[in-house]
Amino acid sequence: MNNFVRSETYARARLVSGTIMIVLGAMLLVGMFRQAGFDWKGLPGYVLGLALIGLGIVRYREYVLRKKRPSS
Repeated sequence: MNNFVRSETYARARLVSGTIMIVLGAMLLVGMFRQAGFDWKGLPGYVLGLALIGLGIVRYREYVLRKKRPSS
């Protein structure tokens, strides 16, 4: 299992899932803004959309840091 987690394939899969999270978060934010506007009713959707975007950014950052690290 450790070899798989350290593999390039796993890193790319996490990068793809991060991209999907960013796209879904952006779609959620746009949809909530179109439905609720700047209202308290949309707050949970805004928080969830921003959380998905944040998680996707973390995945991208981990991928970039993994690429910069010298392989052992």
